[in-house]
Order: sequence, then structure tokens, then C-alpha cells
Amino acid sequence: MLEGIRAYHVWLIWGWHDIRQRYRRSVLGPFWFTLTTLIMVGALGFLYSELLGQEISSYLPYLGVGLVVWQFISTAANEGCISLIGSVHIIKQIRMPLTTHVCRMAWRNFIILLHSLPVVIIFMLFFGHMVTWEILWIIPGLFIVLLNAVWSGVVFGILCSRFRDVAPIIGSLFQVCFFVTPVMWQTSALKDRAWIAEFNPFYHLIEIVRAPILGTPVPLISWASSIALLVVGFAFAQYLMNRYRDRVAYWL
Repeated sequence: MLEGIRAYHVWLIWGWHDIRQRYRRSVLGPFWFTLTTLIMVGALGFLYSELLGQEISSYLPYLGVGLVVWQFISTAANEGCISLIGSVHIIKQIRMPLTTHVCRMAWRNFIILLHSLPVVIIFMLFFGHMVTWEILWIIPGLFIVLLNAVWSGVVFGILCSRFRDVAPIIGSLFQVCFFVTPVMWQTSALKDRAWIAEFNPFYHLIEIVRAPILGTPVPLISWASSIALLVVGFAFAQYLMNRYRDRVAYWL
């Protein structure tokens, strides 16, 4: 795992290349991500603030961060399923750590995340919210979210290489998880059942990014849960790598 991560000089360039190829001959280029996020957060924010009876000035930034981070998590998971399958021509010709291909996928989506987050800050400033020093906690938060995308990409990539039915199953599960995760609704809506959110790992991954941007302290349980998920996930991913990495090329 670490050998592939240390090859940053490879996957950093590949990730940028993927973004440039996707928006080749485009006027706005990667800033289409920013424009798309601006329209989506604005439209959904005004709609659901009325449906849920929320104050638009506070609900819109909450929704914006949730949608942007969730989009990264779900996209990284779904693309992680095909990260090795899509790199079959490289895997079969060049000896390279499998983690390199997963890091390429994670970095590519992380660039999209960094293009989208400024939209939320713009909305905050528009509605009169001030950016506080709490926002600096976003740095370790984003780092943890990125590393969780790496181990999940390794796990899903290896499993999907062997069992191609895993990819649609993962896609369906994440569609369901979106509605049971506090992205568009707040945990306060659960009232005395708010403890349900504490058992949702996606809630904690979103919260370690959302809370610093909104200027509120990150709950200690969110840090603990996110780091614990990272440690357990990397351990499981390393187990799969040790046992099955030599077979992946034949499965592909």
C-alpha cells in the first residue's frame, strides 16, 4: 500500500492528465465543476430549505458542504470499483504497485472536490457568515477523507476484479446511504433518535470537513470514528493486497 502511495510523482501527473483530457478544448475547463456545484447547491438549497422549514442562510452552506463531500465519497467508491479494470492495459504491461492506479482515481476526484468547495464559502460570505480560524481544521479533515478513499478504492478494486457484480451492488448501496446520511437533513431532525447518525461512518467523514467550514468545533467522536475507519480500512486493504495482488492481473 505505502509503496504505491509513495509513487506520488506518477499518480499526481496521471490525475491531472485525466482532468485535462476530460475538459480538453473546453473554455472553463475544470471550473465546470464549480459552476455545476453552484447551480446544484443553489437550486436544492432554496427548494429544501422551504420543504424542511430551515433558514436559508444557515441551511445552504450546510447542504453545500454535505453534497460536495458526499459526491467525492460516492464517486471515489464507484470509480474505485473500476480503477483496476480501467487500468488493465497498464497492469498487464508494466510492473507497478496496484495502489498507484487507485491513488490516481482518488487524486482525480480530490481535484474536483477542491474546485467545488469554494462555492460553499462564497454562499457563506453572501449570507453574511464570517470565515473563522476553525476552517484550518479542514486540512486534516480533507486528508483523512482522501486516505479513506484510497483504501476503499483498493478494496473495491480488488473485489470487482474478481467479482464483477460487486460494482452495481456498491452503486445501489451508496444510493440508499445518501438518503440515510445527514447530507440534506440535519441530525436535529431525528430528535431523541439522533444517536442513529453516530453509527453512520459517512456522517463523521462529512462532519470533519463540514464543521470547520461552518465555524463550529468538530465533535471528538467524528475524529475518532474517521481515524478508526481509516486504520481498520487500511489494514483490511493491506490484507487483500498481500493475499491477492498477484492474481489481479489474471482476473482482469
